[in-house]
Amino acid sequence: MKKYFLIISTLFFLFSTQSCSDRDLELFPPSLDDITDIATEAKLQQLLNGAYMTMGSVSIYGTQAMVYGDLMGDKMFVNSNPSFLSTYNFNYNSSQQPDLGGFYSGLYASIANCNLVINNQEVAANANVVRLKGEAKTLRALAYFTLVNYYSPSISSGQNQEFGVPLVLGNYDVNITPARATVAEVYSQIVADLKDGINQDDDAPGTKTTFSKNAAKLLLSRVYLSRRGAGDAAAALQLATEVRDAANAAYSAASALNPFIPSKDIAVANYFNYFAGKEDDLYENHPETLWELDLNSETNKVTGIGANMSLPGYYYRLDPKKAFLFNQTFYTSFAPTDVRRGSVAATSLLTNVGVPTLDDPKGYWTNKYPQISSAGRYYRNIKVLRYSEAFLNRIEALHLTGQDALALTELNQFALSRKGSTYTGANILNDILTERSKEFYGEGQRFLDLKRYNIPLSRPSNCTVCDLAATDKLFVFPVSQGAMNANPNLTQYPGYN
Repeated sequence: MKKYFLIISTLFFLFSTQSCSDRDLELFPPSLDDITDIATEAKLQQLLNGAYMTMGSVSIYGTQAMVYGDLMGDKMFVNSNPSFLSTYNFNYNSSQQPDLGGFYSGLYASIANCNLVINNQEVAANANVVRLKGEAKTLRALAYFTLVNYYSPSISSGQNQEFGVPLVLGNYDVNITPARATVAEVYSQIVADLKDGINQDDDAPGTKTTFSKNAAKLLLSRVYLSRRGAGDAAAALQLATEVRDAANAAYSAASALNPFIPSKDIAVANYFNYFAGKEDDLYENHPETLWELDLNSETNKVTGIGANMSLPGYYYRLDPKKAFLFNQTFYTSFAPTDVRRGSVAATSLLTNVGVPTLDDPKGYWTNKYPQISSAGRYYRNIKVLRYSEAFLNRIEALHLTGQDALALTELNQFALSRKGSTYTGANILNDILTERSKEFYGEGQRFLDLKRYNIPLSRPSNCTVCDLAATDKLFVFPVSQGAMNANPNLTQYPGYN
């Protein structure tokens, strides 16, 4: 068998020395390791750690994947940071990429690590190896779901469906030049991987920085709501219901923490503190969280999260790089009592304290990403998957399965638990997406909600590009010219040629 060697950088394999998990293992000692000789569980764990680390880098969920989902939507605007103005203004092409770069290549780097774990035959199968492979499949599914969301058209659009993304499922091989799969083929692989993840992930891994069965279920419910093929809505309903029930159980076991579930009344301070409270011990590994990125002094050295690039850097009102504000129309859409908005004081999740005076209308900062926590600057774990999404995914699936009356009842129950405004149900889908925008602003979902339902962009203010048809090529990222040059079988998305 021909041997290939994978250059193992610290980005892929550095682990957190501050975690108490026995899954944090030594790095491969050399800088070059034979990828045909991965013969221990320790090395498999290290490969998986590398995949997690890459996914949590500033190029992916540590910054860009979270930012893009809001930056390209209709609730937020960029005040001053020139690094993100081009993306906010949809000013990119095959030569001029979305800001920061490394998004496309980073996702495939994480996939490469996952493939080495999934395809490994040298390590004898046991419960731990099954778990390792399950988490690798869940991570690979998330990577492909992220790729197809940004580099392909919506599967429900019926437009340019041959422009999925390349599916690379084998081990690292520098000689391969894969063509794009169809969008449907990519979704089929994502679904298959997540089904395996559900079967193989731990029920309760002990830390929210690794995937659990419920995290895989939540992701799969989101995938089904995006694909919306035959039987997908019913499958999404079943999965979201299972995760919702798990959330209820999780809060029953942690009754001292104010629950986020709609059957309970959420205090303003408890909702605020979940995101912005100073004590990491209380708000990391929280019952509300299904998956979060591990941020500490060791991991941040290699993920790149810190003063130069980070979510707190761009969102937090006191950071020197602050640039992202939410528009006035979005702010006023909240009821004054809504815990997700709060008052205009600095201790609200949305605040106008210290906003630039030249913006017309003026915007609002969010405190969802504190610059300083009890561990230090830029060390609060980033929450990516939350139990609250299961309730809203279930409501959306109820609508898609023709159960609008029940969907409206549960939607209003959810809104009231946040002390928010209720809905009439006259346009139930718009109501559901509106509530999602209020719950997940700053968490990278708004643009993807618009795109999966082929809803055009319509920004109310503070914009150069204010309106964009859902069929516009700019709803799909171009592949970089460098990637095109390296792979002669890779075709550019139509309109960018």
